[in-house]
Amino acid sequence: MIDFNNVSMIYKSGTEALHGVNFHIDPGEFVFITGKSGSGKTTLLSLMVGLDVPTEGVIKYEGKNLKDMNMDKYRREYVSLIYQDFNLFPLLTALENVMYPLKLKGQKTSEGKLLAMDKLKMVGLDESYYKRYPSMLSGGEQQRVAIARALVTGSSILLADEPTGNLDTENGNNIVSILKDLAHNDKFCVIVVTHDLEIASVADKTLSLRDGKLIL
Repeated sequence: MIDFNNVSMIYKSGTEALHGVNFHIDPGEFVFITGKSGSGKTTLLSLMVGLDVPTEGVIKYEGKNLKDMNMDKYRREYVSLIYQDFNLFPLLTALENVMYPLKLKGQKTSEGKLLAMDKLKMVGLDESYYKRYPSMLSGGEQQRVAIARALVTGSSILLADEPTGNLDTENGNNIVSILKDLAHNDKFCVIVVTHDLEIASVADKTLSLRDGKLIL
């Protein structure tokens, strides 16, 4: 689904954030990217989501070079990013937060509501949560809403940036379990960026970065 072929990233300051990175990720794989601060994780994430273009090498999505694709369409339809701090709209309910990307697409409210409800159920939130605002939800519940919002776009790649960073151990493990099920049962390509080696132990594949290079 996504390929990095000899990818390097050098910023204008001269800092080489990534050097000669190679990997392939298939649909249904649950992959973790680990490394200390400054190892290149954020740069790798930015490249995968299409926010940056590599200085050298090729990044492919389903065999197509990202440089040849419409990046707005790629980010809107093929890849979704789940943030550590949830990024929910405080004045929208859980259901409205999940519906929001569909409204931007111009989808009918009735259809969007049904789809949003389905995705909330996928992450374990029933109708009793639909009308709750983020302030009425626990951290784990807010992260579930954020995952449902990512799912509703129809993206095949889910990128999660430190998704358990603001959660306690139990809620963190629950979120990891949900993401793993989405990969294995629903064939999403799920990529989690984290510095937490303990949660990374459940991955199908772990990509470890050190000073911008993959280490085996």
